[in-house]
Amino acid sequence: MFSFSNVRLWQKKEARPIVVDGQYDIYSVAALADGKHLVSGDREGKIRCRRVEDGKEVGTPMDAGSGVLNIAVSRNGKLIVSGTKSGQVMVWNVESHSKVTEFTAHHNCVRAVDISPDSTKIATGSNDCTACIWSLSTGERLLGPWKHNSWVVAAKFSPDGRFIATAIFYDSVRVYDSQNGSLLVEFPVKVGSMFNQCLAWASDSKQLFVLSQDGYIHCIGVLAKTRLSQWHIHSSDKPISIAIASNGKFIAASAYSSVSFWDTTTREQIGTVVEYTHSVESMAMSSNHDLVTSGEKRITLRALYDILPPHYFDSVIERLQTALLAIADPLLHEIRHTEVQKVEDNPSTFICTLIPVSDIRVHQTKG
Repeated sequence: MFSFSNVRLWQKKEARPIVVDGQYDIYSVAALADGKHLVSGDREGKIRCRRVEDGKEVGTPMDAGSGVLNIAVSRNGKLIVSGTKSGQVMVWNVESHSKVTEFTAHHNCVRAVDISPDSTKIATGSNDCTACIWSLSTGERLLGPWKHNSWVVAAKFSPDGRFIATAIFYDSVRVYDSQNGSLLVEFPVKVGSMFNQCLAWASDSKQLFVLSQDGYIHCIGVLAKTRLSQWHIHSSDKPISIAIASNGKFIAASAYSSVSFWDTTTREQIGTVVEYTHSVESMAMSSNHDLVTSGEKRITLRALYDILPPHYFDSVIERLQTALLAIADPLLHEIRHTEVQKVEDNPSTFICTLIPVSDIRVHQTKG
């Protein structure tokens, strides 16, 4: 029988932030798909993996050989991509920290990298004023170069992979079709962020959020080709980064050394403003709703459960389902691939097995 002694429907995380100090300026952070680890890229050219729970470094650093301006992680949790000052793009294995492939993407520094949802393509943006899409496995250029009026400081695939958004330093934001490369939308929004931090896609891929240098978040309707709304964040002092929660319910926005939170539906501010002892240059949110920020030589990890209302996180039912699956998985491993079959000589008799783990569902009953 199962033992449910370790199942908790709501585990309250400690609000005290975890601070990690490094030797070099940290340009970029990203959260791995497992929600338990983060990666960072720094001025020395090192990519480091750390545990979210305590900030401790895991494994040996990956050496890109030149300052790492931006990093991205694949949705399948297996790959890391880095863009460097020298124009190189490198793909790394998450578990072994070994280099999978490397290619020269641009003749100037790569300020933005992103991985397509299916983990087959890489998008890049550079100080050479171009953006491209590349094959992740071979480094072959698939689309581009798209020429822009200034540095391309951001490049982000939409969650469904249909679009690629780019941001041009103090100029505009564009959206391209990621299949044929055609330009779909262009908006005159001036961004001041330098390391792929000013764009965030809504989970339905229909809306793009942009943080401009004057402290406004702009919501652009990609299919409608119009600006749907805009609102001012808590401060106009060096607005740099936005990050959207994995469930799409809220956005975090930074201004110098503080971060505020915004409901993606109502556009209203939620929770409290969080103050930091360092400027916030890069920001990411884990699937477990931990906020990871970096600036100067410091990384700060902070759980958001004590800052935002509970309904912005996963429901109790979803948490119970996850806990049940975790317990049942090893017990059902051997019978996962069996099927229900009729006995040939007796059509009314069946050989019955337990349902596959992937089909387990938890339902809330009335009363």
